[in-house]
Amino acid sequence: MKFFLKGLIIIFLINNVAKAEINNLPNCKENSIWKHAAYKNNFDVNFKNVKSSIDDGYCGIELDIIYDDNENIIYVSHNKIDSNERKKSLSLNFLGEIVRNENVYIWLDWKNTKISNLAKGLEIIEDSMKEYLSKENSLIFIETPYIAHNEILELLNKNTQIAVLNWMSYSSEKNNLTEKIKNLFRISRAWLYVCFFQDKWVSSHDIKILKLCENKRKVKSIFIFTINEQEKADEAFLMGANVVLSDTLK
Repeated sequence: MKFFLKGLIIIFLINNVAKAEINNLPNCKENSIWKHAAYKNNFDVNFKNVKSSIDDGYCGIELDIIYDDNENIIYVSHNKIDSNERKKSLSLNFLGEIVRNENVYIWLDWKNTKISNLAKGLEIIEDSMKEYLSKENSLIFIETPYIAHNEILELLNKNTQIAVLNWMSYSSEKNNLTEKIKNLFRISRAWLYVCFFQDKWVSSHDIKILKLCENKRKVKSIFIFTINEQEKADEAFLMGANVVLSDTLK
């Protein structure tokens, strides 16, 4: 409870800080499907998949990233890797080379954030992607597992072409008392981000989040993942999703 209340205080304080306007998504149509590009761990598959996804016409690509404290590197992977050679071969610098001249948006799902590595990680992302970020209408979304980390990133970030994508778990289907209580906090948090705060971006795997304050949202966009059936994607768009992340759909 105390951590939740502290988080709310931080959020309310930050929400009142003046922010520069973030670009909308002019490279995408109104309802767009983005490519889940890093769902395999093989290096060749990851980066070849990025290039082929761009060639296939996707306007946005999602990648999982890991920050390594010892090597001071960010690499593309869902899980931590032991081999230093392997980490270097998956460095975010390679992504920067691939997309530097492309009209595509990048969603970086940062898997292992800690308060102590947020500033350095943000610096590495900016440096690795500097040529891409120098282009008009480029935009990188950084998603972390923790709302408090997201809000600290908002404070640290001075680049208007980097945005924080706030992941919302929203609700659990479990019926035990603990999960029911947690759901109250989850739904309240989601309501704040979707219906109250302005200039936020939200992602969720739970399509029910789209039912919040329909037609009266303050959130910039809602990203729903991961959907691989066209019928479910159509349903999400009808309910108000702006972006759907998919392994297979186009």
